[in-house]
Amino acid sequence: MAEAAPPPAPEPVAGATTTPETPSASASVSVRKANDTETPNPWPFYLLHVAAFGGLFFVEVGPEDLWLALGLYMMRMFGVTAGYHRYFAHKAFRTSRVFQFVLAVLAQSSAQRGVLWWAAHHRAHHRHSDTDRDLHSPVRKGFWHAHFGWIIEPQNHDTDYEAIRDFAKYPELVWLDRNPFLVVVVLGAVVFAIGGWSALVMGYLVSLVATYHATFCINSLAHVHGRQRFVTGDHSRNNWLLAIATMGEGWHNNHHAFPNAARQGFKWWEFDMTYLILRGLALVGIVRDLRQPPPEMIQGIQIPGPALLERAAQQLLHDFHDRLARARQEWRLPTMDELRKLAARRMPKNPHLDAIIDRAVAMAETWMPQQALQAAGKA
Repeated sequence: MAEAAPPPAPEPVAGATTTPETPSASASVSVRKANDTETPNPWPFYLLHVAAFGGLFFVEVGPEDLWLALGLYMMRMFGVTAGYHRYFAHKAFRTSRVFQFVLAVLAQSSAQRGVLWWAAHHRAHHRHSDTDRDLHSPVRKGFWHAHFGWIIEPQNHDTDYEAIRDFAKYPELVWLDRNPFLVVVVLGAVVFAIGGWSALVMGYLVSLVATYHATFCINSLAHVHGRQRFVTGDHSRNNWLLAIATMGEGWHNNHHAFPNAARQGFKWWEFDMTYLILRGLALVGIVRDLRQPPPEMIQGIQIPGPALLERAAQQLLHDFHDRLARARQEWRLPTMDELRKLAARRMPKNPHLDAIIDRAVAMAETWMPQQALQAAGKA
């Protein structure tokens, strides 16, 4: 069976800088842009919710519809977690070209746009996590923008093929990416043909909306609520409730500490359904080379380097500046007590809190955000 992709290259721990690869000759210039004439329209997203929940008043839902909803939810969520996220965005395992396409189809059944679009945007999120360049940081841009506002903004609808050129060389993936809702329409038609209106409303639409919001909660909630085991230079958190709802994605701080691991639940009690399914697929040879976090990370041991502590300290100072801006106060240096209270709220249970605070205090007098300089008229 044809090999889908070369062995995955290690991704840096959050906070490290990256050097772009040289484009390969196989990456066609013709796939640099996608759907240049497409005008994004948020109304289908809104109307989908109306159809899903309004339709429940007009159909009689039976047990078979509930089981169908659960089955489609798990199928779609696996497509999101194993397909969009762990395989296409992070190359956390290897597979054949055939199953690579299957993963892409499963992913796009969740109606979260094209597989290359999703993976390219997610890679950008990791490069700029919780900075002003992060497309969906709840810390920077608020809950609703992080939850779904960013995804319906016109400027975010193009696929950056340069950022995903390792997969853009496959024409079948480019074709899927340029027809992002084809799988959704076909699946809906099949469900309706088999089960009628109740299957379409409950089994198909309600489960689709549930998949949407469970996925979106990783962007909007998993950078706000939960615990931080590792220093990552951002606000990623581990949240057990989100981990259950998303088949393992809620162990988000673990993921940001080692993004290219196929396993996101590092401890034995951190339930990761996606990883368990991948292990089962590996046993029968469908996938292989599941990448693992370093043993010390599984034990919860991390010794962050100077660059990572520097980024975490800068993040803390940015947060303090943002609080001043929201309160319409002029820039001033934070006190140790203010930084400690803010850090304890932003980075709960982080074992390196003292080192981050000490670095932030040392940086405070020389570090001045550009926004503050502009506000003071000194830029």
